[in-house]
Amino acid sequence: MADVSITALDKTYGTFDVLHGVSFDVADGEFIALVGPSGCGKSTLLRMIAGLEDITGGSIAIGGRVMNDVAPKERDIAMVFQNYALYPHMTVAQNMGFSLRLHGAPKAKIAERVAKAADVLGLIDYLDRMPGQLSGGQRQRVAMGRAIVRQPQVFLFDEPLSNLDAALRVQMRAEIRNLHDRLGSTSIFVTHDQIEAMTMADRIAVLRDGCLEQVGRPLDIYDYPANAFVAGFIGSPAMNIVPAHAAEHHVTFGSDVRVPVNNSYTGPVQWGIRPEHFELVPAETPDAIAAVAQRVESTGSDEFVMTAVGDVRFDAQLANRPGVKQGDQIWLRPDPAKSHLFDVQSGVRLT
Repeated sequence: MADVSITALDKTYGTFDVLHGVSFDVADGEFIALVGPSGCGKSTLLRMIAGLEDITGGSIAIGGRVMNDVAPKERDIAMVFQNYALYPHMTVAQNMGFSLRLHGAPKAKIAERVAKAADVLGLIDYLDRMPGQLSGGQRQRVAMGRAIVRQPQVFLFDEPLSNLDAALRVQMRAEIRNLHDRLGSTSIFVTHDQIEAMTMADRIAVLRDGCLEQVGRPLDIYDYPANAFVAGFIGSPAMNIVPAHAAEHHVTFGSDVRVPVNNSYTGPVQWGIRPEHFELVPAETPDAIAAVAQRVESTGSDEFVMTAVGDVRFDAQLANRPGVKQGDQIWLRPDPAKSHLFDVQSGVRLT
């Protein structure tokens, strides 16, 4: 396998800038996820690593070799696409071994590698079937098998789970991560689903409008977002972010709501608090916020309560199904240690 180094990468289509000076490294054997909203440039970045898009500026190196002018077939990478990209007239075995046949590999070598990959992916009993006879999850396994048999330096995944139903996505998340661990591969995984990124990746790179906002381990990004955008994008439901004024280790918002925070900053801020960092407390508890439940959604173990505090809206995630009903007056106490303050202009987290 190999490491990947992205340095000051730019991509422009005519007068339209897609990527702006993106830089980060992927260690040998690391699994990194690229996340961000639609149009942020993550798939373009992946295609540039694969050699399917030209580089406007900066460089991409794989295993220490700069790849800017290297043809895709010579980069020793394998890509798994969202739509599987299987040949419908070929069997599973033929699809998996196609790239090796294209490179003139001996039949015995192709059969050996296909058999090994099929065993890893649970496809031994399906090698003689056609793609049209397989489920979505099985076809995605075939697409991964086709990548595995090449034994590339780097695996690239372009939203490979987008076409699967919710239950199968959870199963395939585990299978892809287990496969990564067994192969010791270097993997770059593009997804718009931050839950996939949180559960699968060693590190996450968050993109917005072609710029790299933050790179870090999933829980580091979740607990210490670099700015208000990352705070709102990573986490489901999203972090509550409210215009407020900070002073004397408190924030004040609305007409007269005042709650404590573990931050000495003074001035206008955006106050952030995640839904799970509210505690449901008895009426009139000190430092609690009086709110009206406008909507309640139960997931079985938790209740998600959308509340109103005057003109301000909060989402709260309450454990153990406390039985809140729509229209109830409730008191929510935010955890001061879990609160975040963000700069009003730049959005940067204030520490």
